[in-house]
Amino acid sequence: MLAMGHLWLVFAVLAGAVAAQDRGALLVATESSRDTDFSQTVVVLLDHDAHSATGLVLNRPVKISFAEVFPELKAGAGLDGTVWAGGPVLVGVNALLRAKTPPAEANRILPRVYLLSSRARMRAEIAAGTPAGSLRVYLGVCGWGAGQLEDEIRRGLWRVEPGSAGVVFDAQPGTLWARLH
Repeated sequence: MLAMGHLWLVFAVLAGAVAAQDRGALLVATESSRDTDFSQTVVVLLDHDAHSATGLVLNRPVKISFAEVFPELKAGAGLDGTVWAGGPVLVGVNALLRAKTPPAEANRILPRVYLLSSRARMRAEIAAGTPAGSLRVYLGVCGWGAGQLEDEIRRGLWRVEPGSAGVVFDAQPGTLWARLH
């Protein structure tokens, strides 16, 4: 029989795993996370099922400009945004867009937050002058295999929190982890 403290721990782990199933949930790295790819990161979960999970790191800017990622755009076409390291799996470019209505070719992650995977759609948003506070471009993603994320949550490497557009597009992402952990 489990002691009451152990029963609570089992419930907390299961509750965290259930919350991690939700698209848009935040994974906040704990002090126990020693992996340099994830230490002091906040990740928004893009997708999660029995086979895999993917997410984007919200608080790691890189020294690459929009102009370098989208060289086909003309100077002055909204190319002043920061590019972010979405994660260690370098599989392409994605963007998160904050919008009241869902744009074409977008997947809803949270209320008012949409994932853009089409470079053409990202270029259109940049060229339209979508402000940096409403558009974030990411190189790479975070990826976990079957059961891997649940195992990391169980081991205390991540704390699961509800996500929001305000957190995803936080005005001070450099301090986001410190404020959430």
